[in-house]
Amino acid sequence: MSHPNLRVGLAGLGRFGSLHAGVLSSLAGVELVALADPRADQRQALAKRHGVARCYGDAAELIADPDLDAVVLTTPDDQHLPQVLQAIAAGKAVFVEKPLAPCWADAQRLRRAAAERDVWLQVGLILRYDLPHQLLQRQIREPAFGELVSIRTKRNCSADWFAVVADRVHTVYETMIHDLDLMLWLSNSSVTQVMALERRFGASLSPEGVFVMLEFANGCIGQAETSWFVPPGAPANVIAGSWQGSIDAELVVVGRGQTAQIRYLDSPLQIWGASGTLAPDTHLWPEQQGRVEGALRSELADFVSCVRSGQASRVANLEQAVQGLQLAEAIVESAQLGRPVHLS
Repeated sequence: MSHPNLRVGLAGLGRFGSLHAGVLSSLAGVELVALADPRADQRQALAKRHGVARCYGDAAELIADPDLDAVVLTTPDDQHLPQVLQAIAAGKAVFVEKPLAPCWADAQRLRRAAAERDVWLQVGLILRYDLPHQLLQRQIREPAFGELVSIRTKRNCSADWFAVVADRVHTVYETMIHDLDLMLWLSNSSVTQVMALERRFGASLSPEGVFVMLEFANGCIGQAETSWFVPPGAPANVIAGSWQGSIDAELVVVGRGQTAQIRYLDSPLQIWGASGTLAPDTHLWPEQQGRVEGALRSELADFVSCVRSGQASRVANLEQAVQGLQLAEAIVESAQLGRPVHLS
């Protein structure tokens, strides 16, 4: 790479993409060269804020820009497959937000394409870069923790949000995909079978609740729960201006020697007021003096480091990102069939 900085283009400038822009524009060794979004006002506002000269109305135009070394995709899920394939074909490193692809077969196709072209492909599963999760992962590897007995996850979200995703994406791919990745990472094992049940209260594509049991090859038992039933009075830990909501997330890992847990609603910072309790994020993407910090910065910094050095990440794992989609498909199938699904 002859240029002193990694020249990056960012496509998809919604709320999360805007956070990515804030990180990329301030990372050492990175030059945010181009932005893409179909909304002219959004891309122009972010371009002005971060001093970006090039703007495109379409992600494909950005990916085709010959001056880019890498692209970051925070575009809608159903656009990931063609966009990632285009970037790989152009020899550009790719960071793509979860899920990698709409289905397991497409994810395998992308993994093969990246390997054939020797292109770095990284999936944005941010919880691996969250400090409590990293400390937990290290503790599990210590002899004192003992053989893993079980991993239990919960990710229940504000009921008000369900209408946004109900007919766009299945709940397993929207919320539980994070927990499936955590289980694969923490267990360091593959899954042999799953049994899933769901609760539905309408005719939407996505169920309002999904409840799963998993058996791992190493004997560990997994339990995962996700739903859209958190009421408006719950502490708000997802806050964006006047818009706010709650993710009631919990992770419990039981070993033969130790047990560990993480609870996200138990925030060290809580603000009580007439409108309820606010529990601002202090881990994933907190903003401090106009700069986005936390796990999102660590994740994108790792992507940049891998691309620049040519060395594999110690945290990101493309194989497990692909396995997560295999699990997601098996969970949906099990819930539909009403029986366990075995995985090879």
